[in-house]
Amino acid sequence: MVISTEFIISVISALIGLLLLVFAVDWRYFRDWVVVFLYKSVLDGLWGAAVVNLHLLEYPFRQLPLLYKVSLLFDFWVFPILCILYNQVTRERGFRHILVYAILFSVGITVIEYPLELYTELIKYHKWSWYITFITLTVTFLSSRAFIAFYRWGCEYFGSKRF
Repeated sequence: MVISTEFIISVISALIGLLLLVFAVDWRYFRDWVVVFLYKSVLDGLWGAAVVNLHLLEYPFRQLPLLYKVSLLFDFWVFPILCILYNQVTRERGFRHILVYAILFSVGITVIEYPLELYTELIKYHKWSWYITFITLTVTFLSSRAFIAFYRWGCEYFGSKRF
């Protein structure tokens, strides 16, 4: 069995995600982070499937390739974990910091993804580009932040009601 560069990158990404989840996440807010993780997984599952089915990009190397056309590792593990970290960093911040951190996180992911697109079989752009990646990542980080703010408001508002 030949171990490919793509396999090694995938294993390293999964392990880094696990280490971040275990050691970098503030588990006092476990309920919030589970909600963010599930929100991002659903959003990425729907959005990622649409993008792949429209042939805007593809994932030549992926987990369970006979069942899924999307990258399970990125859409359902790495990106939701990064989104938890983003929400953790911006938890007590104002809008300007929320926007700046969304941009910084998106730049970081885009800077990693673009060379992966050029030099590996992990992702291939067809009608896609690095700046579309950057924009969609920024929008999804911001949407997760809006969603968790709405969730916290709902918990506080409806949790105090006596029915």
